[in-house]
Amino acid sequence: MRALRRRVASVQRWLTAIYRLELDLRAECFVMEPERARALLPAASPRSGVVVLQEGEEVFLGLYIDPVDALDPPTVVEETSHLLCLAWHAAQHRPVSCLHLELQGEVDRYAVTRLAGGDGLGHFRGFAWAEWMDRPTRQRYRTAHLAAQRYCRGLERRFPRRADTPALLAELRRFYRADARDKLGAAA
Repeated sequence: MRALRRRVASVQRWLTAIYRLELDLRAECFVMEPERARALLPAASPRSGVVVLQEGEEVFLGLYIDPVDALDPPTVVEETSHLLCLAWHAAQHRPVSCLHLELQGEVDRYAVTRLAGGDGLGHFRGFAWAEWMDRPTRQRYRTAHLAAQRYCRGLERRFPRRADTPALLAELRRFYRADARDKLGAAA
């Protein structure tokens, strides 16, 4: 669990640097045991994810990552992205949907991989659907995945070189702060 918390903290540093996020939280403090999270969630929930519980005016968050996913950097990026996106939107008093979270998570996988010197588009080529999804969930994930793929391919065309990094970061920051409708429009 300690190693997972360090990976989550590292991802938070990446994402807060990329997007210039000012969040008064430490994502690693939200990591919880997957078994405990699953006890709070419906049966057909993802293997790894974010727990959101609301009690009156208060919202409680937790991040759980299955041991199978704990050594998979893209999964840790995506789930940490969801947690940070929820927290950032709450701090800004802005709504956020599940579709918005999935779209941003896909873009964050691309951004972190590319800026770390890897193949940011590789995730889109090697993608497989999870078995646990019902039809509406699969449609939401499919919409987010395809929109993120189009957007990230567009980024590759517009910012193909390492020298383009400042302009790429400016575009990623603009995208992060856009509402869901504008994000889907940018991915068209």
